[in-house]
Amino acid sequence: MAESSPSRRLYHAGHIPEAVHIDLDIATYPSRYQRFQQYRADLFEKYAQMVGLNNKEHFVFYGKGAFGGMLFASKVAWIFKSYGHENISLVDGGFDSWKRHGFDVSTEDVKLPVGNWKAEDEFKKFVITFQELDAKKEGEEKQYIEKTSEINFLDSRIRAQFEGTQDTGLDPYMVNGCRIAGFKNLPSSELLTKEGTLKSEEEIKSWLTKNGYVENQPVVTSCNAGIQAALLAYVIDTVKPSSTPPRVYNGSLKEMELRAPKKISEGPQHLPH
Repeated sequence: MAESSPSRRLYHAGHIPEAVHIDLDIATYPSRYQRFQQYRADLFEKYAQMVGLNNKEHFVFYGKGAFGGMLFASKVAWIFKSYGHENISLVDGGFDSWKRHGFDVSTEDVKLPVGNWKAEDEFKKFVITFQELDAKKEGEEKQYIEKTSEINFLDSRIRAQFEGTQDTGLDPYMVNGCRIAGFKNLPSSELLTKEGTLKSEEEIKSWLTKNGYVENQPVVTSCNAGIQAALLAYVIDTVKPSSTPPRVYNGSLKEMELRAPKKISEGPQHLPH
C-alpha cells in the first residue's frame, strides 16, 4: 500500500539525497472524528523505528507542494514534538527551494536500518482534544473553548473560508456559520513570501500582533483538519518560544462539525449553489 501512495510516488520522483520517506497516512490514521488521528506512543514508535530513526538525532522535515512544501512537513514535525522529540527543523521553502538553489536531487529509495527511537507521550503539551475544549471546570461558568478573552484561539484557514465567502467544506445543514465564535483568523498562508519561504521573524511577530495575538496567553490553533494549524503552531513556537507551546486541535472544524456543530455559529452560513 505504501508503494502506491501519492506521497511515496512524489518521493520517488525526486528527493533530497539520503532523505528517508515518511508517509503521513501511515504515521496517522482516519478515525471517526479525525482525518489524521495520532496513534498511541508505543505504536507510533514502531513506525518511526521501521523508518530508521534514532534517539538524539536531529530530524529535518521537508515536503513538496503547498505552503512552500512545509504544510504536511510541519504536521509531521508537530507530531514528533507530541511524541517527545525536541531537535526538529523544517527546510524553509521545502523541496522546491532546495532545487532552486541547485542542490543535488536523488530518486534512490533510501532504506535505513531499524532505529532505536523511543516515543514519549507529550500529547497534552502540544495537542488539545475536543474533550478538553468542551470541558468546564468546577465552579466556572465557561467551557475552555469559550474563554476567548483569556486564550489565543487561532483559526489558520484562509480568510475567505474564515469569513464564509468561499466554500468551507462544512455541511451547511449541520452548522449555522463558518467559524467558531471568538476565534481569530491568522491564516498560515500569510506566513509565506511569494517565493514560498517563511517571512522574517520580525515580519511574523508584527503580523501576529496585528491580527490579535496576545502575548503571554495560551495558544490553540485550528483549521479544517489540523494541518494548517500545525504550520501556524510550529512557526509561533519558533519565533516566540515558550515553556507552554501552542497546542494544535487535531480534529479542528471537521471534528467540531460532527460533535458540537452549534459551536460553529459565527459568520455567514455558506450554502451550496
